[in-house]
Amino acid sequence: MRKPTGRRFLVRKPRLRPLGAGLVLLAVLSLSACLPRPLPRVLKIGLGAPFEGRYRTIGYDAVYAARLAVREINERGRIPGYRLALVAYDDRADPAMARANAEALVTDPAVIAVIGHYRQRTTEAAGAVYGEAGMPMIAVGGWLTPTDAGVWHLAPPRERLAEALLRHTAAFDRVALTGEGPVRSDLERVTSDGALMSVASLSREGDPPAADVVISLAEPHETAAALDAWRAAGWEGVLVGTTDLGASAFRQIAGTAAVGTRFVTPYPRPHDIPNTDVWIDAYRDVGPHVPEPSYYALPTYEAVHAVADAVRAAVEQGEHPGREVMVMTLSAASRTGSLGTLRWSPDGYWADMPLHLYVWESEGPRRVAREP
Repeated sequence: MRKPTGRRFLVRKPRLRPLGAGLVLLAVLSLSACLPRPLPRVLKIGLGAPFEGRYRTIGYDAVYAARLAVREINERGRIPGYRLALVAYDDRADPAMARANAEALVTDPAVIAVIGHYRQRTTEAAGAVYGEAGMPMIAVGGWLTPTDAGVWHLAPPRERLAEALLRHTAAFDRVALTGEGPVRSDLERVTSDGALMSVASLSREGDPPAADVVISLAEPHETAAALDAWRAAGWEGVLVGTTDLGASAFRQIAGTAAVGTRFVTPYPRPHDIPNTDVWIDAYRDVGPHVPEPSYYALPTYEAVHAVADAVRAAVEQGEHPGREVMVMTLSAASRTGSLGTLRWSPDGYWADMPLHLYVWESEGPRRVAREP
């Protein structure tokens, strides 16, 4: 047997080296790649309209068109780093409710602009609140004074509408005017020779007017009831008005007496505009049981897109799209859509907005002319 020699055998253990900086960086980058991307910031657009009551069909037009516009803008990523959200309030065409809703909207710092209120009295009531708070407003269906800062009207200047109404009464000798509102003063100013007679009030008991044509700026249900009574009493004149006379409620009250009524509007029905079939299908898909779009759908849709364009312009300029910045960027808004090319006049109207003439027939209102 061999005896042990007494030698020792050393076993070297592997030395552990610290992890290199490159590997640490790689690990950090790998972990950060797993983190969710920052969520886009949310900006809100306020919408004030009547969703209940006599004028609820206006509100349906407005809310579904606004939802469609917001959905398109967000899905297409039109505003980098931001998403739009719609905040809709029902004012029931009541000035007190409109004012209360406006006060709620201005207290939310995320609301950067408001669209509304589709009736003259509610537009005036809410507009006063927005003006005090510096809230940008796009007025649809109502007029405020041209000196109101931060207000744009998705409508032509009132003088243009007054002149169009008078053009469609030029063939008649005796013209009467009834109803109140901003356009009345423009009608009276344009007709400086005193040719307009006045129908003081409308009622079913009133005698037919001694006029060949009546321009009505009164509420549509009042006009419809009076027209029905006038026809029953033998009046054969022509009734002329604005968008209100296109409502289905007008026909429901006036009945067959509505046939022959003419109205001038800056808001055509989408079905009467070429190349809107795809848009109408998209509108119907906004939700279940969506009614057919009518006069206020397209202007609301265009108003939302005008706000989105203004937000995008602010972002591209490196500005946060707050209310003060929106006042500046909305002033420069310009876009081409189904209603034409939007460009604001110096006093905040759609400078060259087309007007459309409709005539009631037995099947319903028919668009007969478009005025540039």
